[in-house]
Amino acid sequence: MKHLFPLAPILLCLAACQSNPTPPAATSATPPIPAAPPKEQPATPEHIEASMLTITGLPDGEVTTQQLLRQLGRPDSIAKGAVECGSRLDVPMNSPNGDFWYYGKTMYEVNGPQAIWCSFDVTSGKFQGKLGTLVLNQNTTLEDVRRFFPIAAREADKPSTSQPGEEEMSLPFYDKDMPMDDSLTLLFKHGRLQAVEYFTPC
Repeated sequence: MKHLFPLAPILLCLAACQSNPTPPAATSATPPIPAAPPKEQPATPEHIEASMLTITGLPDGEVTTQQLLRQLGRPDSIAKGAVECGSRLDVPMNSPNGDFWYYGKTMYEVNGPQAIWCSFDVTSGKFQGKLGTLVLNQNTTLEDVRRFFPIAAREADKPSTSQPGEEEMSLPFYDKDMPMDDSLTLLFKHGRLQAVEYFTPC
């Protein structure tokens, strides 16, 4: 029995270890919240190139005044020197201000032998355009345009602030995949195209 006493403290320690096991560390019951997926962006933003656009058979770009006269005849009225800023024509810096030639509500900028369109009205049926395969005339509806440019057409879902009673949308111009400051504005009334305007900042 004398030999058992020295073992007693060791046996007591072992018993204590077995009866009181260390509990495992608590794990979180709440799984981590996954990050929200990024919003999908269109691979190529909606835009147009000047080469896509024609107006009454004339390309979007400078034409000679003679070409304009052959195509459309004499204008109904002329606003002399009315082009003060935002000219689309490539004219020397010290050139006099250009004129606006009006064919009904359709407007061309003319400076000497050069001319370029600024806006055209489709309601009379005399003027129409093409934007790629999309025809722009008095029968064109917002839904027609929406099939080609669904994102830009959302602008026209709310009334225009600059044109009361109308809806408008704009399409930015690109030049060889590079964005420009210019854009094409389409004006609608009750969902039907009224006019197309070229916007260029001053």
